[in-house]
Amino acid sequence: MSTSLSPLRRLSRLGTSPGARRFLGAALSLVLVFMLAGCQDGAGSPSNGKGPPLRLGWQPPWANQGQIVTVLKTTDLLAHDGIAVEYVPFTYGGPMGEAALAGRIDIMLAGDQPVLTLLSRSDDWRIVARMTNYRSAILVPLQSPATSLEDLMGMRIATAFGSTTHRDLMRMLEDAGLKDEVQVVNVDQAEQAGVIAAGGEETWGELAAIASYDPTVAASVQKSRAKILKAWASPGLVAVRREIVEQHPDLVRSFLRAYAQAFVAYAETPEVFDDRYTTESRLALTAADYRAIAAFEPNMQARALKNVNIRLTEKFLQQLDRNADVARQLGIIRQKPDLKKMADVTLAP
Repeated sequence: MSTSLSPLRRLSRLGTSPGARRFLGAALSLVLVFMLAGCQDGAGSPSNGKGPPLRLGWQPPWANQGQIVTVLKTTDLLAHDGIAVEYVPFTYGGPMGEAALAGRIDIMLAGDQPVLTLLSRSDDWRIVARMTNYRSAILVPLQSPATSLEDLMGMRIATAFGSTTHRDLMRMLEDAGLKDEVQVVNVDQAEQAGVIAAGGEETWGELAAIASYDPTVAASVQKSRAKILKAWASPGLVAVRREIVEQHPDLVRSFLRAYAQAFVAYAETPEVFDDRYTTESRLALTAADYRAIAAFEPNMQARALKNVNIRLTEKFLQQLDRNADVARQLGIIRQKPDLKKMADVTLAP
């Protein structure tokens, strides 16, 4: 059972103490920053004629993707290949998919479910590379008595609707026979850290748990505001508008080469780009947090380009196909996309 509450209504139910109001105010300010930023293009690399400027959709509240985009934003990897990029931020993949449908972005960096949802609704996009694995988790308050999903029966769980974590949560509830026994509500990814910070010994207001992903997971655990009930690795994808893939394939290849090189740059000086990402995301994390987050993606430790793998392998595409089947069975998508047609395996280095 899934429902959606307005952000203000959800947050207003979660506490009225001075500390709670302070945390909720900060959370709403962060949401506003991301909403305003998502309506306009960010600064990008200057064009030198290689191809049309690329509007890159990305997610500041999401690691490991966030550090790699930070590398691209603060180095000359793209400019060196003559690639002009405008950075368009979103709080999570659901709103980014809507922007993609509206023609407001050209490249989409998102979890696999928002991309699969987009492909199920439009033939105008192509998957061109694997992006990064990241940690998803179900979080509960420190004093929560829950030790398994079954312990959440009859309670409320929040997640960002349309995200890969949302799909995986619904699959777990279905497998456990709890799909109709738990109420799942929509809380934007950018709001979740504030909801957790507002506190609660056994519940966060009316919420017994939140299904989220890094860096919210790492930050909440590190600050002793939550504990992990269950964690798993989720996949991310790079998708590009079909028109660009067909008319400017060399541009896409150059972008993906720079994207792969960004992993090497990160691995050489991770602390530099972790600090820059912290400034961008406004979620303060420790070096230990970043190492735990990066451990879910082998490319984050690649010290040479030959060790970076962003290719769409047959095994990976089979996994995506299974995920699409699950999303259709759960009613997240109405039509399963044809990945043999909509995935281009020729462009990634």
